[in-house]
Amino acid sequence: MEKEQKVDLQRFTTLINPQLLSNIKLVSYFTNNKLYEVINDSLKLYIEDFEIKYNTNIDTIINLQNNFSKEIEKENTK
Repeated sequence: MEKEQKVDLQRFTTLINPQLLSNIKLVSYFTNNKLYEVINDSLKLYIEDFEIKYNTNIDTIINLQNNFSKEIEKENTK
């Protein structure tokens, strides 16, 4: 049996179309998943679709930004 890596979850609040929320809740009920799991899976699919459509990788962009920030910080401490 595979052990799942525990991920720290972060709470956030947003606005959503009420009909869309009802649909997501219904999917959650039918699939016997928690609401946050259904939303997480949906967002992952959306990001994957975005990356394919725009031929990019979000993680690479984030890493580039983080590395750039670290380099700037190093330069400023010299």
